[in-house]
Amino acid sequence: MEKQIPIYVVNFQDEERKQRMIARFQSIGLELQFVPPVFEDDPRLVEIPHKRTSSIMMQHLDSIRHFYEQTEDDFCIVCEDDIYISKYLKDDLPKIINDFSELELDVLLLGYLFPYSLHGNWHFPTLRANDKYYYHGYPDDIWGSQMYMISRKHAKYLLETFTVQFALDNLEVVHFNPDWTLTKRGKRAVISPMLAVEEGDTKYHHAEQDYFHLMCMQHNYNPDIHI
Repeated sequence: MEKQIPIYVVNFQDEERKQRMIARFQSIGLELQFVPPVFEDDPRLVEIPHKRTSSIMMQHLDSIRHFYEQTEDDFCIVCEDDIYISKYLKDDLPKIINDFSELELDVLLLGYLFPYSLHGNWHFPTLRANDKYYYHGYPDDIWGSQMYMISRKHAKYLLETFTVQFALDNLEVVHFNPDWTLTKRGKRAVISPMLAVEEGDTKYHHAEQDYFHLMCMQHNYNPDIHI
């Protein structure tokens, strides 16, 4: 049996979401890993503002660190805990990994937030296409930590770059936020159609953001594909 690459889910003490994710992935024969939650009183966050977002960022980084330091795999996937996944994810992963390698990517977004078609959009130049998926480059302003694949080399770069000191040195420039940092460096691409679609039910309690997330779900979710 072919060895599965590590798949990490970022979950902060939400047992309902955790069990829902475990069930979805197990239904297609994939296992998940969870690193411990990062609380707002974590010593790494003492001087960093926006502690809720920064704690999520740290949990992403802890997942990447586990991949880099505790495994010998060449690639890993990190995702959030509120996504529908493609029932073809396991079967298609070998081909996607091959495309990732041939395109010499550092990061590939398998799930992201965008409520429109990518095809013909000059913001998303086509890098490769086959009978099932398109690979596009993407601009800095796309939200992209719903599900992403990274290489071992890029994991090392991310861990060396996005340190506590980086956060403190860039307080006026960028929030310590995975959406705006972890998926914006290196050679990158998005896949279309998405293999992971956010459920659309957020915890923001902000009307405009809630509506945007719902739009993204309605545009990208396919009941024949996503579970």
